[in-house]
Amino acid sequence: MSAPVPAVRRALAIALAVAALAASAQAQDYPGKPLRLLVPFSPGGGTDIIARALGQHLAGVFGQPVVIDNRPGGNTVIATDLAVNARPDGYTLLMQINTLTALPAMAKPGDKVIALSDLTPVSLVAILPHVLVVNRNVQATSLRELVTLAKQSPVKLLSGIPGAGTPVHLASAWFASLAGIQLTHVPYKGAAEYTTAVLSGEVQMVFGSVSTALPHVRSGALKALGVTTAKRARQLPEVPTIAESGFAGYDISSWYGLLAPAKTPQAVIARLADETARAVRIKAFEDRLQEYELIGNTPAQFAEFLRKDAAISLKIIAQSGAKLE
Repeated sequence: MSAPVPAVRRALAIALAVAALAASAQAQDYPGKPLRLLVPFSPGGGTDIIARALGQHLAGVFGQPVVIDNRPGGNTVIATDLAVNARPDGYTLLMQINTLTALPAMAKPGDKVIALSDLTPVSLVAILPHVLVVNRNVQATSLRELVTLAKQSPVKLLSGIPGAGTPVHLASAWFASLAGIQLTHVPYKGAAEYTTAVLSGEVQMVFGSVSTALPHVRSGALKALGVTTAKRARQLPEVPTIAESGFAGYDISSWYGLLAPAKTPQAVIARLADETARAVRIKAFEDRLQEYELIGNTPAQFAEFLRKDAAISLKIIAQSGAKLE
């Protein structure tokens, strides 16, 4: 004989109340041990810089170490897969970039695909423009001259990237498509490696982040030819955007977001999001990351941002023909 409906409802209400109290208690006790923050690139690049700044803030607030775990390779899949398969308790986090939304659109049959639903969005931390820079010995001082050089050269220009599906890769492939030129993409583990490559002349060009490229542009070691965003970069006001240089509609930048494994308790996610939002408003944090546009939004806002970014990535990939190389 089944239980009366009111009794079932009471039991359900009690179960939900107990679950809510347990989640609240878990959030209050969190964290009780060190956290691991996965970074899918080698140390020194934009993702690593953001992760270390946020990790330092969280460590100070939580009273627990935040260990930065750099796991480059696999077009960010290695680090992301570790996060996806980690215990969903808030002690393993991931700092990711545009690759998360781009790779599914570039996947071939049989490729490992990590869906947005495999992770829980915490907060969009920051956005950063990129700039097309060339080695100082490249005979071009503008985008038009670079395009002419690319068309006249008997071999393809080499463009350094930190992996397929990254904003650096998409920026390069999209530009080549609009300009009607062919580039050879040379993969590196991260910004430190591809910056070294362009400085040495191992590759002729990269679409580096403004934060990474700026010191070398200022020193004259690299020449900045165009900024990737719709507006000129605050740090390089003298450098035209790629769009205003004749490539209408060109607009791409890096985003940096904090994520956790799917099914991480919402109370823990909310606390992490709150602390991220607080971090980006602290002057010392802002001073450390002056090149970035700091965001710190809610999990729901970040989830909506990811959905929109996936659609934009799909459009860029379809237009440029970018593929896993």
